[in-house]
Amino acid sequence: MRRRTRATAVAAAVSATLLTGSAMASASPAKPSVRPCTTGNVSLYFGGYSYGLSQRSFDLTLLAHEGITCKLSDTPLITFSSPPGQSEKVPVAVNGRGGTLVLRSNSPLHTTVHYSVPDTLEDKLQVNGLKLAMPDGSSLATSFLFPGVIDIYKGGILVSSWETGIGLGQEEERF
Repeated sequence: MRRRTRATAVAAAVSATLLTGSAMASASPAKPSVRPCTTGNVSLYFGGYSYGLSQRSFDLTLLAHEGITCKLSDTPLITFSSPPGQSEKVPVAVNGRGGTLVLRSNSPLHTTVHYSVPDTLEDKLQVNGLKLAMPDGSSLATSFLFPGVIDIYKGGILVSSWETGIGLGQEEERF
């Protein structure tokens, strides 16, 4: 009799613990979902222009407007346009790790655009525009760093993955 009572008491205690745990889990508040970024809630800035004999790069920084929190893939959705007289498209290679980053007004995202200058006229492509597509389908379009046409090597442009932080590789943090 004593064994049966002890076994019943243990089973009752385990059941009560499981029920309490599931009630606690369902009572905990759910994390609010973060919406995808749109062009209406971010600003785009250029910076960190760097150049050498044939290599060039600049940073693009996205900053959420005050009070906005939104998410963006770490793979930049960037395209580059060329002047109307150029039929060849600008090749683009994009780095990314397949993650999602959260953009806040106090935590900007940045990426670096790398390209080379052409050695000869046969190796030249021209670029005059940059377009950033957002997850909701909206987009931001602007000049490629400077207004006008820029000559680049026909190998194309490399865009790094988005990183959080203040830019130029300082104090970066991934989510």
